[in-house]
Amino acid sequence: MVIPTVHFHSEYSRIPLRIAKGHFATNHSHINYYIDMTYTKHRLAEARQAAEELVVQMDHRAIIDTILCLDGTEVLGACLADEMAAAGIRTTNEHNTMYVVTPEYTSAGQMIFRENIAHLIRNRRVVVLAASVTTGGTVASAIETVHYYGGAIIGACSIFSCLDKCAGYPVTSIFRSKQLEGYMCLPSNQCPLCKDGVKLDALVNSHGISSF
Repeated sequence: MVIPTVHFHSEYSRIPLRIAKGHFATNHSHINYYIDMTYTKHRLAEARQAAEELVVQMDHRAIIDTILCLDGTEVLGACLADEMAAAGIRTTNEHNTMYVVTPEYTSAGQMIFRENIAHLIRNRRVVVLAASVTTGGTVASAIETVHYYGGAIIGACSIFSCLDKCAGYPVTSIFRSKQLEGYMCLPSNQCPLCKDGVKLDALVNSHGISSF
């Protein structure tokens, strides 16, 4: 079964948020909206628009050296670096350009950086970029990893977020959960749909959706 999505347009954004209502399970919670990030993450023109909208909200006085991309946001991350540079956001990197990196994961799910990448985090000012921030668990883990490798966190960016802050750092996003009527993100043992006997429609994660 394919879960049909509809386009949600915010008055603040030129790009659509593709959503479907239902009963979905993530690694951390149950949600009642599936948000399809496919085109914003992988279509160049849309990624550029998303990057423009994120940079408008950022502090242009900030110094940013590295963008750490989660959830397959590397295309968006490259566009974000380009837009930051065009907006005059500075970097202290030797060649006056930002690094765009992604973590490696161990079999236990721990983020790590090999020696050839770790120096792009160590002593750098880092922005964490995610497709969405719901419970904040993944971004918080990324922040902890950056600190472990000796980097400094400036903040986080995402296409969609339920949170204004994560682990004490600001989250800049294009869409907020309050824009979706009745949006729910709860632990499975607190899910009202489960309590009402509503079956799951699909499993979702950063790679996409697997319907039942």
